[in-house]
Amino acid sequence: MSALRSDAPDSIPSQDETHHRMHALLTSVTSAVLEEQPGLLDFHDRRPQRDRSSGDSWRGLRTLCHVSALLASTGVPASSEGATARLLAVADEIATSRGMHRRSERAGTGMITVRWTNATGDLLEMIVGVRVAVRAISAPFLPGSLTPMATTSPASSLSPLTPPPRLVR
Repeated sequence: MSALRSDAPDSIPSQDETHHRMHALLTSVTSAVLEEQPGLLDFHDRRPQRDRSSGDSWRGLRTLCHVSALLASTGVPASSEGATARLLAVADEIATSRGMHRRSERAGTGMITVRWTNATGDLLEMIVGVRVAVRAISAPFLPGSLTPMATTSPASSLSPLTPPPRLVR
């Protein structure tokens, strides 16, 4: 008996496709943000990436989702409201060009969190506060790689590889 939902797609991305997609998304966003505000200096991994259970399965195989490293700027963002708006507009442009739409925006004291998502379930999150932080969470994928990537982070830290696929019982 399959745990596949009745609305599940006929195919699902591989680990390699997903990791490359997440790497390209993070590289595009961090590059554009650094171009907009060079004072941010660079982005570094603050928390390691991981592949975790998506809570779903596809045709009896357990699926995973990729949680990228939390990338945080080494420099401080410009503190004006206009500079923050331009920073978010740049990120929004990149997200939109990749088929994502703004899902939510939450403003708190000295901090703004914006999330974008797409139809497949990928999520991009940017937090602007004392630093600028970016991370991405992928839609479910099938584990197992022919060419494993050490990391999806443009900051290039090492993270553990994804385990091979397992059958769901």
